[in-house]
Amino acid sequence: MKLFIKLFAGLITLLVLAVVILLTVVDPNDYKEEIQTQVKNTINRDLLINGDIGWTFYPQLGFSSGEIELNNLDGFNRKHLVKIDQASLGLDIMPLFKGQIQISELTLNGFVLNLITDKNGRSNLDNMSTASAASTTTDASQESTESSSEGKSGTFTADKVQLAGININNAVIEIQDLTVSSSTKLNISHIRLGEFALGKEADLSVLTDVMVAEMDGHIDLQSKLLVAADFSSIQLNKLLLKTDFSGKTLPNGKVSSVLSSDITYNLNSAAADIKNLQLNVDKIQLKGSASVQTGTVTKVRYALEGNEWDLNPYLNQPGSSDSTADSTGTSDKTPDSQSETPAAEQEPDLSFLKTLDVQGTLKIAGVKADKLVIGEINKTLMIKNGKAELKPLTAQLYKGLLKVNAMVDEAQGKNRYKVSSHLNNVDLRPLLTDAAEVDILSGTTAFNFSGKGQGLTAAKIKSGIVGSGDFELLDGELYGVNIPQEIRSLKAKLSGKAAPTEKNIKKTDFASLTGKFSIKKGLVNNQKFLMLSPVMRLDGLGLVDILKETLDYKLSIAPLSKSGADTEQFDLSGLTIPLLITGTFTEPKFALDMDGAMQEQLKAKAEKELEKLKGKSTEELKEEGKKLEDKVKSKFKNIFG
Repeated sequence: MKLFIKLFAGLITLLVLAVVILLTVVDPNDYKEEIQTQVKNTINRDLLINGDIGWTFYPQLGFSSGEIELNNLDGFNRKHLVKIDQASLGLDIMPLFKGQIQISELTLNGFVLNLITDKNGRSNLDNMSTASAASTTTDASQESTESSSEGKSGTFTADKVQLAGININNAVIEIQDLTVSSSTKLNISHIRLGEFALGKEADLSVLTDVMVAEMDGHIDLQSKLLVAADFSSIQLNKLLLKTDFSGKTLPNGKVSSVLSSDITYNLNSAAADIKNLQLNVDKIQLKGSASVQTGTVTKVRYALEGNEWDLNPYLNQPGSSDSTADSTGTSDKTPDSQSETPAAEQEPDLSFLKTLDVQGTLKIAGVKADKLVIGEINKTLMIKNGKAELKPLTAQLYKGLLKVNAMVDEAQGKNRYKVSSHLNNVDLRPLLTDAAEVDILSGTTAFNFSGKGQGLTAAKIKSGIVGSGDFELLDGELYGVNIPQEIRSLKAKLSGKAAPTEKNIKKTDFASLTGKFSIKKGLVNNQKFLMLSPVMRLDGLGLVDILKETLDYKLSIAPLSKSGADTEQFDLSGLTIPLLITGTFTEPKFALDMDGAMQEQLKAKAEKELEKLKGKSTEELKEEGKKLEDKVKSKFKNIFG
């Protein structure tokens, strides 16, 4: 036992002696230049260690330093890629004598990271590799490195660095994409990284509370971090990112999300590969894969699928007219605010399309937006050379199918577009009422339209689109007027009978409704409009003003049914009744000129009777004239009472 105690005491003495010799003989500042040169050779960036590197003894043996800067290449709007106010690390002593650095823990305080993509698509992470660094390192610097590391060369290299853990406190991460003029800054309270070595997975944990645009947020990130030994790639395997944001501007005051994926970023090609993507935002889900490669033109490829998306919680944003009223139902708006002129529409700047090369597919099980319900959606998007194209978009829509092909061209700021759409077997009435609160027509529709124009504000589209199309409605109803009922009332008057007692149902059934139309300068010209039913034919033409949202149709109704023998003289066959449709989309007005139609009918009958009298004697004419006079008087009495 005494021997064991003596041996242990001897080992402790030797260890203390080794530490004393290490602290006395080894000055960490002797390695400052070598460390800076090694970083330059490894990742092609200038490292500056400002101030002295000193030994620390508590809570563990190690080093501490003042400010550290890792600079960007020239041409970026931030000097630093990374800046650290203060750093400290603990060391395992024995590996030092073997030429290895095994860091028990690295602590960084005041950590700043700037991730920048400039206007030309160049990232400040581009060319961070051994090969690119070597190509920019001069022979003179290599000779300097060799001479400065003589006697120590080969002692400390990046692939020998191991860390037991990393703690980062009070971090600021700023992400700028100047190709689209976007910037995001995150203030992160704490980052934890487990045991780390190049070429080996390490546990990464980020817990932070942030404030972004008046929203409080909590972020919890867990992943397996793998940095390649040659710094050619960074992997985030089994990534799990949970976020909870709250704020008055958010739907229901809160939005939660969960993201899981495996991400690989290649530093040489500036390409990110995203696999096993699963994103949940509240009840909205999206899964699939994607890849992004930055550069002068950002290349994006994706294949994504989603569940049924209910967008209503996000459409009813706080701050709407409903939310501005107090509990008594009064609004807090002032008279001045109510009379403010709406802001002028701004033409969108689509120049960013020239910096994108996008191709991908998106499949969504369905979408609910306000009252509108859309079934399965399939979309193929392509963006290249300043053009964005849907080829095609298909959606299950009210028992039918919508197919859209569309193109938007930046066209040097002119913003041109083309669109073609096809509806087949769509139940029209619920579509119109849910999408536009218009209740005027029902039926199963087929609709085709092709158009083009310039300008993407709502006003420019309405006034500038030029196109043509056709439509067909089968087994439908026209709401607002009951034409057969009006015809039956007319026949009753002509026959001297009382008008039939019927329910006042203001709708007209039809077997088919077809038409062709063109659109120009905000006017839809419906050149051919034909409605057929078993009892009538309705045709004509009309105009729809989409700027004023008004209707102006002039139609003619021709009853197809024949009356009985007792009303043969006033048979409705061949009679046409003018029908005017005016008013607005939401409140159409129908006017039938029944009196004019009856007068025309009586005139025609009178002419027919006069034709029969030709060639008869004077006495016969007097007798027939008296009979005709009595009959006409009787009819007019029945009609006009």
